[in-house]
Amino acid sequence: MTGCRLLPLLLILVAVIACSSPDSAGVPTAGSEIDIEISLFVDTPIPGPGTPDSSASANAFVPPAARPPPGSASGPQITFQNQNEQYLLFNQRIIEGLSAQDLDVHNPVEVFAYIFSRLPDEVIVYPSENYFYFVLYADGIQWWGNIRLPARTRAEGDLSFAYFEFEDFPVGARSGDSHAKMLNEPDGVLVREQSRFIWEVEYEGKIVEFHLNELRQDRPRSFVLDQNEVFIQRTFDESGLQWFLLFNREHNYFIWVLNEEEPIPEIISEFEENSDFYLGRKSGFLFWNDTTHGNRKVLMAIRRASVQRNDYYDGPFDQLADNYAAETNVSEFMQRAYPDSRGNVDTYGYYLDRENSLRVAISPYYTYGEHEDIHAYLTLFESSTDKLDFISHGPALAGSGGALAAVGDQAGTLTPVVAP
Repeated sequence: MTGCRLLPLLLILVAVIACSSPDSAGVPTAGSEIDIEISLFVDTPIPGPGTPDSSASANAFVPPAARPPPGSASGPQITFQNQNEQYLLFNQRIIEGLSAQDLDVHNPVEVFAYIFSRLPDEVIVYPSENYFYFVLYADGIQWWGNIRLPARTRAEGDLSFAYFEFEDFPVGARSGDSHAKMLNEPDGVLVREQSRFIWEVEYEGKIVEFHLNELRQDRPRSFVLDQNEVFIQRTFDESGLQWFLLFNREHNYFIWVLNEEEPIPEIISEFEENSDFYLGRKSGFLFWNDTTHGNRKVLMAIRRASVQRNDYYDGPFDQLADNYAAETNVSEFMQRAYPDSRGNVDTYGYYLDRENSLRVAISPYYTYGEHEDIHAYLTLFESSTDKLDFISHGPALAGSGGALAAVGDQAGTLTPVVAP
């Protein structure tokens, strides 16, 4: 391992539990199938001879149906189906749901039948890894889960269904129940392609059309890329925020930049009246205001509580634009950032030599616990010479003069901590 950084760069395998393959062990998450995502933070060399040029992914690919019409190139692409309709949930229904006991919540087929029977004839799947999320109150428990049409195997008739017991205030490792099952024709689930972004699912005589998110994949229009940067893809997170995934081809690292060209369903304000940093009121996302590149907001840190809860604000790592994996060549950039994966991952970044579905996770940001952690982190950030490099390599929180280290926390994401 080469290079010298503030944080000793460790090769870390972090198993991030997510909602998918029924054969995987662990607790499914709101953000994936039971796909265990691997995060490898390593120092990497500059691409040498024989490595495809980063510019080959010239990032000009725009799906025809997602191209902005003439004269509206700078306008937003997304128009929400119910954008003028407020969402209202009554406590009465929560209480009644928690008291209901007529559903066998430990039988994933029965739970799927219950959820599917209550879907409208058409649904829109906004998150870009194709998860259609739901929350269910039953048998005294709040359940979070998803129905997913995985890009890798939906053409083979696969539908992933998973749900887990949501803990509002988890302490350490989650101990709640979880269930997942891959459903297909033998289970009575029929998946049919109507078009690239419209898939029809039939079960017990009911048919539902799943409209996948047809995100345009052109370069950012609101800021200019650095000369060493490559745009990889636009993504849509389950938080409702949208992102640009960028790659530094000189030092081989990723960064996430908030897509402010689209609607932002969040209040993002200056952090403690400092215009260099912004904090999402609901999400807890911490951003650096990169004034050198058009005041773009680079994701610096996420809230540890969201990771432990496995809620919708656990970071954008689990919502890659899977429907555009081949066009955006994301797998190649994963292999540049994490050399140990070279030749051992598929188009979507899943490892080829693992029994369970293990995927490279792109999570180049810090995970903070308390408010004080942000202050300590920003102190280190301010003293760094290369701000983007510092953000991308998950620098640890320095405290009490302790040695710096990075470990995986119970929720599965990379959490920098102070070594004892």
